[in-house]
Amino acid sequence: MQDSQTLETPAPSGGENKLWTRGFIALLATQFMVALNDNIFRWLIIPIGKWAIGWTDKADQIRMIGSLAFVLPFMVLATYAGYVCDKFNRRNVLIWCKVAELVIMLIGTAAILSKSVPFMLVTLFLMASQSTFFSPAKYGSLPNLVHESRISEANGFISMTTMIACIAGTGIGGVLFALTTLNHTQPEPGTAGMFHWWIWSGTIVGVALVGLIFSLFIPSIKAADASAKFPVNPFKQTFLDLQFLFKHRFLFWIAMASSFFWGFAALAQINIDKFATEYLHTAQEYVSVLLISLSLGLALGALLAGKLSRGKIELRLVPIGTILIIAFCTLLFFTPGVRLTEAQAVAPPTSFGFIFATVGLFLLGLSAGLFDVPLLATLQMKSPPEFRCRILAAYNFCSFAAMAVCSVLQGQLATKLGFSATQIWLFCGVMSTPVLYYTAKSFLRPSANADQGEKTID
Repeated sequence: MQDSQTLETPAPSGGENKLWTRGFIALLATQFMVALNDNIFRWLIIPIGKWAIGWTDKADQIRMIGSLAFVLPFMVLATYAGYVCDKFNRRNVLIWCKVAELVIMLIGTAAILSKSVPFMLVTLFLMASQSTFFSPAKYGSLPNLVHESRISEANGFISMTTMIACIAGTGIGGVLFALTTLNHTQPEPGTAGMFHWWIWSGTIVGVALVGLIFSLFIPSIKAADASAKFPVNPFKQTFLDLQFLFKHRFLFWIAMASSFFWGFAALAQINIDKFATEYLHTAQEYVSVLLISLSLGLALGALLAGKLSRGKIELRLVPIGTILIIAFCTLLFFTPGVRLTEAQAVAPPTSFGFIFATVGLFLLGLSAGLFDVPLLATLQMKSPPEFRCRILAAYNFCSFAAMAVCSVLQGQLATKLGFSATQIWLFCGVMSTPVLYYTAKSFLRPSANADQGEKTID
């Protein structure tokens, strides 16, 4: 029986264990375009919508509403996504997701031009909906495209390129807003994004089209369960899928640990805006510098986790990542404050506090990358093949439920309890302590319970 600390399969001889196959490259490029467009569109409509309804003084509410609109589809549609990905050829699912994205970007153009914030939020919901179906199809396809001995490395590259896409999308969205808004620092109501609007429209539609072309090069992947029945009652089926995941006890706890990561990530992303503007007193445009620093750390951490795994799924990296997360959250709590002089409206990004925060967030991101990659690789490789997408869909529900809860939690901590941004970082570190206990107990030493968990997934 395998020890739960390390899950591995010997690589076959010959070239069968190659990582850079045409199929993997096509999937990597396709998912890069999805993440890129998600973030371009999200960070384009947030400032446009904010100026359209005059909510520039309600920052915490805006952050919470925008995050909820993006994560709710992953919870509501998770069951249908699992059904579709198990029932049909996953290549076809990925291609149709890209077709849907192209159509949604055309709808998004109409939404922004209509200056209707509810219409924009509906479009954001639709964009997240297609990502709901894309995600389990993407992760469910990896074991068919990459040998098990390269799965951690493949996940590292998937996570790294996703983070790079998020960085690029965040920056491009902000640039597109500035290019198409007269007096973009203080635009007149209703004018945001209306100047030369074809620039942002051509960008989001063009990115969707390029992604669709890449998806055509993904090889055919046979349906895992062609006899799967349509879930008439999605809420009942979601409950059944969660029950199914819970029966595979080891996988269930892996999914819970990874869901913690995504909830933590959602809270951190929202808190960065508060951290930058209210504690570091920097201008809004420099918030992206901190987001980029965190994302670069995540990308490097994910790549490092894949390399350190050396042909196996190395779960011992998870408690190490947790220890580092706790350490760097605590470090961010001690970020030096920035004092403004009477002549300053905002602090420069060269202040010691801002540089300290940039380094701290990079190290926090690197720690989180080490934490999540082995967990996701385990879910992919140890799920029963005929139910892989069903398990990944249940995991998606858990992870995005955690994101929704943590988005609301950040708002409550900030508005109801009056937590400062640095106090929220300390709260994140304290929240991580039970995760450290579980992961250290499960992955750093042999355990009879863990061995029993392995029996349920072999």
